[in-house]
Amino acid sequence: MSLEILFKDEHFVATNKPSGLLVHPYWKETNEKECLLKDLRDQIDMYLYPIHRLDRPVSGIVIFGLNQEAVRSLQSSWHEESTRKIYTALARGRHESPQEYSFALRNEQKVEQEALTLTRPKELFERSTLLEVEIKTGRRHQIRRHLSRRIANVIGDRKYGKKAINDHYRDIYGIDRIFLHATQLSFIHPITEKEVEINCPLPVDLQNSLSKMRQREFTPSAD
Repeated sequence: MSLEILFKDEHFVATNKPSGLLVHPYWKETNEKECLLKDLRDQIDMYLYPIHRLDRPVSGIVIFGLNQEAVRSLQSSWHEESTRKIYTALARGRHESPQEYSFALRNEQKVEQEALTLTRPKELFERSTLLEVEIKTGRRHQIRRHLSRRIANVIGDRKYGKKAINDHYRDIYGIDRIFLHATQLSFIHPITEKEVEINCPLPVDLQNSLSKMRQREFTPSAD
């Protein structure tokens, strides 16, 4: 199945990563060869340079470089205010106001690193909230770990979530994957110096699950 191309110029290409697919092989996790980088490379017949990653179960925007200069330039501004990474998540519990998660997270070497995650409620349900999530840092599993530490686990997260809750949302609403999707990426193009905004709506399976939730529950506005 062809990957959806969300943006492409002579320097970058962005695609919509399906849930369950690795961005690129990582020897500590797996030795499998199937990955987004390979599939997209074969589809557009161009060499790709990785810039960032999404966790395997997470879907949404992933951008690659088409030359090393462009990659170095974008990575140098990846954590600046001019670059915004927005996600949509369904989180456990009702969150009626914006929240800031700023506690440090340990990396694989057990070293604590500063991390900042911002959330804003988009839609309230009886026992969960659809959130807009913005990350200001790029730590491993940052959103999932920050939310789980505040008992706001991402629905469908089998690593940091709660099995009974995940099973309930799977059986009742058909959510059989993590409800976390990279929805928007915006940055200043390092070559053209123009702002680029890439958008990626929720995939059909997650939209269908939300529709089932709206039919079963009263959902007052979060605004």
